[in-house]
Amino acid sequence: MRQTRLRPMVEGGILSGIAILFALISAYLPLIGPFVNLMWPVPIILLGVRHGYKWSIMATVVAGIMIAMLMHPLHSLSVVVGFGLIGIVLGYAFRMNFSASKTMLWGTIASLISKAALLGISAVVIGTNPFTMQTDVMANAVEQAVEIYRNFGMGEQELAKITESMQTMMDLMKIILPAGFIMASVLDTWLNFLIAKVVLKKLGHHVPGFPPFKDWCLPYYIVYFFALSLVMIYWGNSREIILLSQVGMNLQVMTSMLILVQGLALFNYFADKYNLSRMVRGIILFLVLTNGFMAQILIFGGAIDMVMDYRRLRGPQSKE
Repeated sequence: MRQTRLRPMVEGGILSGIAILFALISAYLPLIGPFVNLMWPVPIILLGVRHGYKWSIMATVVAGIMIAMLMHPLHSLSVVVGFGLIGIVLGYAFRMNFSASKTMLWGTIASLISKAALLGISAVVIGTNPFTMQTDVMANAVEQAVEIYRNFGMGEQELAKITESMQTMMDLMKIILPAGFIMASVLDTWLNFLIAKVVLKKLGHHVPGFPPFKDWCLPYYIVYFFALSLVMIYWGNSREIILLSQVGMNLQVMTSMLILVQGLALFNYFADKYNLSRMVRGIILFLVLTNGFMAQILIFGGAIDMVMDYRRLRGPQSKE
């Protein structure tokens, strides 16, 4: 009985130590620090899978206290609040053998809650709106870019056009910040999912995974939400309802990204079907990522596949 209780304590101490080490690396090594910071939940995930969510919560608290003592309470708060919940939730999901899609959903929700809490704490501690600070940084970046162009000898007329273009892009970035936060939550959850999956498999744990990318099939009703976003943007602009237009733009960004993923899966299906070489696939993907027209074609193909189910991946009950 004593050995049974001793093992999670020992593993909890080791994994808490790794989490503390990750925090130190993220703070003092600028090149790899940001990447290591995103990986911070992995030790918490492993402990939750092996011994339950109570131990992962305990390890998160202990690691937070130690980081506060070794570094700074605000740094500890940013790490624990920003990533602790993701580790606890993903560890629980893995332990309960949730499907990969359900695990990703839970992790993304946890990440969103963490980011919202972190923004709220930052607003209280710093006394300013973090979104305002972000837009100020973007405005300074535009000014610096224009100054660089001016130093290269560019004329004022061209500089005015570049400034207007950058300002338009910055205004758009301000509007779609919520969509950016949601996509960032998906990405950091995905990163921790992949890393934890590799480590857990090496430790002998079964982890449900996603099907091959060419067989990915997202829900067909995403296309309807995309259409709804276009209607919201049109109504918002024509009736001068700014909030409706902004919500529509965020919805359009998110649904477009999901349809693009479907399009990429469809592309992989055809690439395998016609045995395209890696070089040809790489060239096409490069064109898609760098050419807006190619990306639109892929989004259009993904939307058709969602509605028509070209690859016949859905069961007969999928639309009921």
